[in-house]
Formats: sequence, C-alpha cells, structure tokens
Amino acid sequence: MSRPYRFIRIGIIVSTMLIIVPRGAVAGKPAAWIRLRSPNFIVVTDGSEKQARKVAYQFEMIRAVLREFFNSRSSAPDPPVIIIGAKDEASLKPLLPEAYLAKGATHLAGFYVGGPEKNYVALRLDAGLEHESYNAFEPIYHEYVHYFLRRSISRLPLWLTEGLAEFYGNTRLEGKFAMVGAPSDSNLTVLRQTLLLPVDTLYAVNASSPYYHEDNKASIFYAESWALTHYLMVRDWREQTSRLQQFVNLLGQNLTPEDAAKRTIGDTHTLDGALREYLSRFSFTAARLPAPPSVNEASFVPEPISEAESLAVRADFLVHNRRFADAQRMLQQALEENPKLASAYESMGLLYAEQNKVSEANKWYSQSVALNSQSYLAHFYYATNLFKAGMDEATAAQAEGSLRKAIQINAEFAPAYEALAFLLASRHRELEDARVMALHAVSLEPGNLHYRLRMVQIWEELDNPDNAVRVAEIAVSMANSPAEVIETESALNNARQFQQYKQQSQEAMGGFNRPAAQSAKNPEPPVLQHRNEAEGSSAESAPSQPPRRQRPELLVRSEVADGAISQDTCPDGKTLEITLATASGNRQLYSDNFYKIPFTALNFTPKGVLNPCSDLKGLTARVTYHPSKDHPEQGEITDVQVRQ
Repeated sequence: MSRPYRFIRIGIIVSTMLIIVPRGAVAGKPAAWIRLRSPNFIVVTDGSEKQARKVAYQFEMIRAVLREFFNSRSSAPDPPVIIIGAKDEASLKPLLPEAYLAKGATHLAGFYVGGPEKNYVALRLDAGLEHESYNAFEPIYHEYVHYFLRRSISRLPLWLTEGLAEFYGNTRLEGKFAMVGAPSDSNLTVLRQTLLLPVDTLYAVNASSPYYHEDNKASIFYAESWALTHYLMVRDWREQTSRLQQFVNLLGQNLTPEDAAKRTIGDTHTLDGALREYLSRFSFTAARLPAPPSVNEASFVPEPISEAESLAVRADFLVHNRRFADAQRMLQQALEENPKLASAYESMGLLYAEQNKVSEANKWYSQSVALNSQSYLAHFYYATNLFKAGMDEATAAQAEGSLRKAIQINAEFAPAYEALAFLLASRHRELEDARVMALHAVSLEPGNLHYRLRMVQIWEELDNPDNAVRVAEIAVSMANSPAEVIETESALNNARQFQQYKQQSQEAMGGFNRPAAQSAKNPEPPVLQHRNEAEGSSAESAPSQPPRRQRPELLVRSEVADGAISQDTCPDGKTLEITLATASGNRQLYSDNFYKIPFTALNFTPKGVLNPCSDLKGLTARVTYHPSKDHPEQGEITDVQVRQ
C-alpha cells in the first residue's frame, strides 16, 4: 500500500502552569546567547552558563531516572531535545503561542512542542530555577516522559502511560539528588473531591472514553492513574520487588494488560482495596536517588553563539509553533546578520513546506544542503518535500539519495528510515528493503504508532496479510487518541479483510470440487460475504474472475484529486473501479486489490463496515493515486478519504 508520506506533527502541548513571580523588565539591547550541549539536550539561552548547566542537568537526571526504571541498556543517544532557556518573561514572550499573547492571558513558566524530527522546550529560567520549593516545570517534565516512552516502550495501557508521566513529571531536583515520588498537590486535590473509579474501570479507559480528556489534566482519570502508579512503585520499593517492571515486560511480550496484571501487580479486586487504604493515609513515600555516574555536569560543553544563530534557533521554534509570519521575520533578520547561515535556510525551507509551498521550500532546502552537506535534517527535509511535488523516476532517485545520506550522517534518526520505507514501497519494488527500513524505524522508536502503521502497509505490499494483521493489532492497542483509534482500527479491518480474501483464495485454489488442474489454472477469488449484496452467494457460486484488465504504465509520483464518486464497480472479488468527477474533469481510477486501500472518513462515522463495491457512489472523496504515464486522467488508487 502506498499512501503519501505524511509529515506528522505530533502537536503543540502547552503547559499552562501559573507562576508567582513579577513581570520581567522590558527587553533593551539584545542579550548575548550561549549554547550548552549535554549528551541528550541542547540548551540555548540568554541566561548565564550556570543556569544553562542546571537546566541541562535537571533534564539529564529525569532521563537517567526513567532509564533506570525501564532497565534501558541502549548506549545510543536520543535525538537531542532543544531547550530554549529564556532568562525572564520578556525574553520568553516572543516565543509564546498566539493564544497567550493577549492582554490578561495566563503567564507561562514554559511549554513543550513535539514533532517527529525535533522536540523543543521553551521555559523561563527565573520561574523554575529560583523557586526550588515549587516545581514550575512539572508539566514540561510530564511531556518529556511521554517523549521518552514513545522512544522506549511499545505497549503500555493508557492509565500507566499517564500515571508514569505524572509520577516522574513531579520529580524534584535537590543538588546531586533526585526526589522521585513527591506527592502531586493537584492530583491529591482531585482525589479528595471525587469518588475513585473501580480499578477495572480505570483499566478499561481508552482514548475514546469519557474519562480521558487530554485537554483537562485535572480529572479523576489522571489523578487516579498517578495514585495507582505511585502505590505500585512504592510497594515495590518497600517489599524489594519489581512487579511493576515485570508487568511492563509482559506487555512487551504481547500479553494482554489483564493477564499481565494478574501475574504481576495483582487482580483488580485486590488493588481496589489496597489503593483506597493507601490513599486514606495521606502519607506518601518518596525516594531520594543519587545522580547516576552517566550524568556528569562537568562534561557539558558551553559555547557562545552569534546573534544570527540565536535568531535562527528561536525562529525554528516559531515554525514548529506555527507562528509563520513571526518566524519569517526573525529568519530574515538572521540572514541579514549572516547570509551563509545554513540553519536559517533549513528553517526557511521548513516554514514554506509547512505552508505547502513546495517549490519555494525546495529552493531553501537546496541552499541549506549546499551550505552544510553534513546536516541530516536538511537532507531529510529536502527529500520529504520532494514527495509533495509528485515524483518521476529521476526525482524519486534524488529523494532516495537524500534519505540515504541522512541515514549515513545520523544512523539513529528514525524518521529518515520510515520515509525511505514509504518511498521504496510506493515504487512497488525493493519491498524487502522497505520492510527492513520500516523495521529499523520501529526499533528506534517502539512507541511510535505511525511507524507501526507503515509496517502494516508494507506487509500488505509483500502479500503477507498474517503479519499485517499481527502488527495492526499491536497498533490498535497503542492508540491514545480518538483519531488514532479510527486510523488503527481502519488499518486492522483492511488487513483482516485482505487476510480473509487470501484464505478463501487458497481454498478456491483447492478446487471447490473442480479438477485440480482447472483450479490452478483459473482460481476464482471468492466474494466476501459482508461485501456482497446478493444474499446466499458464496465462494462456490461466485462468478469466474474476468480476464485481468490491461493496466497503463504508471508514474512513481502520487497525485490527489477531490470530487464526487459518480460510479463504482467491482468486476471481481477484489478489483475496484471508480469514476471521480472533479472540477477539471473525470478521473477513471482503479485498484486491483482494494483490501490494500486505506479508507478513512472525515467528520463523520460510517455505519458498519464500508463496502467499496456499493457504498462509495454519491460520496464526496479525496483520492490519492498514481497517474498513468500517458493518460493522466487514469490511475491506480492508493488512498481514499470520504467526506460529508
């Protein structure tokens, strides 16, 4: 299956933490900025070197504590999280999301912006470093825990995902020690005011549950998830056991959360009573852990940076924050200061790419690569932007070369592997290489749902529905938002339909009481019962497969067309042919195996399973397809998004 490569934006996650500090002074002369590198973080700040070291140390400690709990032995560094340390409110204000620029808006201690290729934190140094009694960075730590889990753990139930983020997000740093397990005042307030959910209800909460509100962290689900995680962690500390870790390990072996819990942390009835008794004490244990040897503040490397470099970093943050006009002005200022600053060209390319200005983006990316050929991000951005323009063979080869160069420069950069997997699969060749690339992306980020879905598509391209179903089932268990639930369930449904077709096709090959020679020569693909309107039909009564149609030679690139489906037919058990009426004329589109097409619905929920052979006619749709080389109005369908 080949769908257009998606530059996936995880989304802006704003930590709305009120702070009790005076407003900063109005900024005057531009302050000097420095950059400090630790093994896993880059701090860019207009504060002092001492403050930069402290910020990097805090985040390195959080990461080290998490690695210790999950027994992580990998020596490969994470892609560095970039922390912009603003010395005060005036310095942070130009970076704020637009919603927080209005008069009277909530003052922020900091916020987190995540994406597939970069992760940013912007924070106020005077809010978090000068008030040690109050953890102003708790929400930011919470989101960093989520980032760590996506890179480290493939399957966790939602309650434990949020429970761990709340538990470790409240870590307090005291000199060379980390205080882990400090009570969360906000969660305790909710627990005192709201009845507890039964533990089996907590276990059942998923992304579609009314108890789960991502935009309302002050809910009983988050509070009780924190409380149960806290109880299980402290119980292991006191009894010198590792039952919670064992629970996580069993989940990695594809046991259901219910079975894994019964074997390790306990059944829900026992946990109900234990949790209530634990919370009734109003006394919570915290552990004071020394800094691991790997966290060596003396090894952090500071360096001064130019005004142009600091502007480019802040502008790139604004691009990720989708403040495009402000980012462009800042980048233009940076380029006036230094016309050969490669990172500014790179960010300007991203700015245009995010606005779907493909040709403009390519110009900036090309200059960025020319100025700094060792930037893996420049090669990656350039290649994925070529996907949007539509590719012929020469362009596809150019994109492939850029992605392989990005991997050569940074072998730990998962997005390049996933993008290369898509590119190879979309060309319907080198599928085994595509599988290896996708598998490598998954190994680097086991918790990345989109990489799993890419594996599903490639297994289907390899004509292996059994593995496609297996991976899709894992993907469904990983979905943590309503949109992800819809996407993963659609992928699983498609994979299962393809699997069923293959099974019935193999049975048809067996003969259905026909001579074996005739069956092998002309097998009949059976019509799936729930996709066939004729009652009483069966594989044995299905009409013989018509001769395979002569298909036109296709281009590698993908095109997208919007219109109304005026006709849809299924000449046999898996072929789909449609007429799409668009503003520029009709498109005659087809798929010789519609089980491989991802059908999605926008702004409505279809009733039951969509039947492509009867339910598409009359619907408005956006169809992605490979156009014919000689007849651009014809093409092979790769993706269908129906709308209302």
